[in-house]
Amino acid sequence: MMRWQIAQFEFDENTRQLSAADGSVTLEPKAAALLTYFCQHPGRDIHRDELLQAVWYGQTVADNSINRVVVQLRKALGDEDKSRRYIATIPKLGYRFIADVAPAGNDASKPAPSRTLTVAQLLVAGLLIAVLVVLYRSVNRTSNAPAASAVASIVPLSRLAVAQSDGDLARDGRSLLYTARTDAGNRVYLRSGDVAEPVLVSPADGDGNFATWSHDASFFVYLFSTATQCEFRKVMLRDGVPQPPDVLYQCRVGSYTEFSLSPDDSKLYFVERPMFAAPYAAFELDLVTRSKRRLSQPVALARGNHFIDMHAETGVLLLLSDSTPGKTHAYELDPKSDSFVLRHSFGYSVPNAIWSHRDGFIVHPSMHPSYALLETQLTTGESVALVSDSRRIRMPRRIVSTQGDSRDYLFTSYLTNRDIVLPDGAAPGINSAVMDYLPALSHAKDRLAFVSKRSGDSQIWIKDLGDGTLQSVPLPDTGRLFLELAWSADDQQLLANTDSGVFVYSFEHERVVHDIALPLPAYAVRWRDADTLSFSHYDAGRWQAFYYHLNTAEQEAVDARWAFTVANAEQELRFDQQLNAFRNAQPWPAVDSCVGLVWRYQLRVQLDGDAVYCNAANGDQDLLQIAADGSMARLPDVVSRYEFYSVVDGVLAVTRVTSSSSDIMRTQDAAAIR
Repeated sequence: MMRWQIAQFEFDENTRQLSAADGSVTLEPKAAALLTYFCQHPGRDIHRDELLQAVWYGQTVADNSINRVVVQLRKALGDEDKSRRYIATIPKLGYRFIADVAPAGNDASKPAPSRTLTVAQLLVAGLLIAVLVVLYRSVNRTSNAPAASAVASIVPLSRLAVAQSDGDLARDGRSLLYTARTDAGNRVYLRSGDVAEPVLVSPADGDGNFATWSHDASFFVYLFSTATQCEFRKVMLRDGVPQPPDVLYQCRVGSYTEFSLSPDDSKLYFVERPMFAAPYAAFELDLVTRSKRRLSQPVALARGNHFIDMHAETGVLLLLSDSTPGKTHAYELDPKSDSFVLRHSFGYSVPNAIWSHRDGFIVHPSMHPSYALLETQLTTGESVALVSDSRRIRMPRRIVSTQGDSRDYLFTSYLTNRDIVLPDGAAPGINSAVMDYLPALSHAKDRLAFVSKRSGDSQIWIKDLGDGTLQSVPLPDTGRLFLELAWSADDQQLLANTDSGVFVYSFEHERVVHDIALPLPAYAVRWRDADTLSFSHYDAGRWQAFYYHLNTAEQEAVDARWAFTVANAEQELRFDQQLNAFRNAQPWPAVDSCVGLVWRYQLRVQLDGDAVYCNAANGDQDLLQIAADGSMARLPDVVSRYEFYSVVDGVLAVTRVTSSSSDIMRTQDAAAIR
């Protein structure tokens, strides 16, 4: 990692700090990687395609992605005048870095990058350095993951206009199953060999996900779901052509499962939950008899036993279990002896993992937001990075080829950019080139709290809507997935619900004053008064509402009738076990017009004075404003589907997806880096 002197600025690749006499700024990861590449190649015309290859790793991105990052750099460098001093635009080609640049400090003695290299050599050098920049960031946020001496190169497995994910490659190395994510829903496709047009497998009246090849590639299975339907479907191939599906199993609506097959393709392994919010458990389905059995496994608590993978040679299962929020345990299950044993405990949440090509190792994404693919040894817990990416990583799969001894992996590489929208475009400078979401307006409407990944990790930021200043909130740790933010009534405290518990930040003390580790995931976390929070757990087949008293750290169960309770100074809204609403202790059927009251650990209703806001049942991009007397006003097309919003005195802050891209990537010679 080098430091560079750029005119009056000093740029540190390691920390991404761009410093000058009047202060410093931490660049976003992609902006830092681009500035690094510019510093390595000053004074040279750099084609946009070269930047896509070296900084974006050849991935498919939106047309304006480079433009947005260049604009960010120019703003950070104060290069926003028509007369450029740092980054010149070369029309119809790309850019040239025209500033005086040289290694800084102790790095000044190091030889400057050669300008006699070939373009190919420059591309390779830039790619390696950019990868190492992201690798340092990703691996060093994972406490048990020391940096590897090298990382595997990665290439896109397919280049399509649509977002692709969850790929699975047959052993012939030519037949690819994947999910295409579209505005109309998820669809499973099959691309065979060199055929240009992929074949649509799943129907258009529902979502298709997690297509998985049998070991002999004679069939595959996938998950098909609608709002009222859930099926495991098996598709045989005849001369490479998919045949009509056979429904193997009617699964529980709301279950979301990947699949794994036994080595002889006779058993299907999956996870399922009996109802919404209940913990997952692992099962085996006999594909001949269609009989199902629950596997011997650890007690399913919290999120439960949520991911399963079969070792293709040993027939032993890897099971991921989250029995407490934010902590994942890796178990080894033996279906033959119907036994299990704990193999490793992570200090963070791991959404999915697979057996490595090496015995005694597993492969999984790094800590949230997961910019690296790690290989962890189960006996020692030591991890190395197989892959580092500028985009997020999920759903690894092994590549097993009949054409040779492949030791590589597939994974989904994705990036979603969300922006926060305020009325009349107020308060510019909130949004970055990455995700900005979970807006929360203060009650005085003078500050906006939100979560952003602009620093690489998910972090809370506070925007002063008066003077325009922006500051981050110091967190108790990194790697948390944020679920909800809420201001106290006096705007002096901010609570955050995360996948690792709830914490409260005090603006008076400028630190986190309460870090609450709960035994189960918390839903609908809200302020009840200045010293009390309300939230709900799902346990033993039912909801239970609680109060948490901050002064005493005591948890008080509300009457067992109530599943949820939220309140402000004007009203209290409660929901019973059937999610019937009661306002100020009286039945209030007006909320029956709302949709999906519980989603992503949130209660999707907002209290604003004596009014209630919710997503409309017949068009959830519309909001309903429900008055105290039950009368309604409809606000059309206010929110994107399943996105976040905040309302204070009728003023709305919402989140919208501005761009989303996803590609299926594969490693090349991953075994060589070990």
